[in-house]
Amino acid sequence: MRGLSTVRRIIGVATVAAISALLATGCAEHVYRSGGYSPAALTPSYTDDWFAAARAGRTDIVKALIDAHFPLETKTPEGYTALILSAYDDHPETLEALLSAGANACAADQHGNTALMGALFKGEKDIATILLDTHCNIDQSNNAGETALSFAALFGRLDMLPVLVAHGANVNHVDARGATALQMAIAQGNMAAADALRRVGSTR
Repeated sequence: MRGLSTVRRIIGVATVAAISALLATGCAEHVYRSGGYSPAALTPSYTDDWFAAARAGRTDIVKALIDAHFPLETKTPEGYTALILSAYDDHPETLEALLSAGANACAADQHGNTALMGALFKGEKDIATILLDTHCNIDQSNNAGETALSFAALFGRLDMLPVLVAHGANVNHVDARGATALQMAIAQGNMAAADALRRVGSTR
């Protein structure tokens, strides 16, 4: 495995040995492809390293674990996938590696928030641009009925509003409270957001 010595230094000999053993026996491939994966099938440190690498932007470690067929959609107790974590912590190279491996860009955490919503919340325009090129529904909503456009408007990412609209975002989407992003902006006294929403076509 390329970069094995680097991975060994970072995540420890025991974890790398486990990865190598799985690759050698074909066990990981069998478990992953058969859909029989259980978190108990891998050591706790193996799972912890997956999330730690995503948070830290250690693409080399993420790729090593991908090569060992670690289940891409494994979630933390909060519902975060490695892809969500890499996006939220602004690691485009790691995000691209996960996308190339087939990670689900549309996955949401326990509140229904997606990687795109997180990137807009953080103001990570480059990450948001990468995620906009995936197949996800641009109007995918969280548990509150908020969309990526809602996040852009209400968290001040106003330069992203035209980009989202160009990708098909509904400027008059109604959330779970029965309000549009424009109505929420006005209610909060956020006239800059209200004006920006009107400029991209919001009417109510």
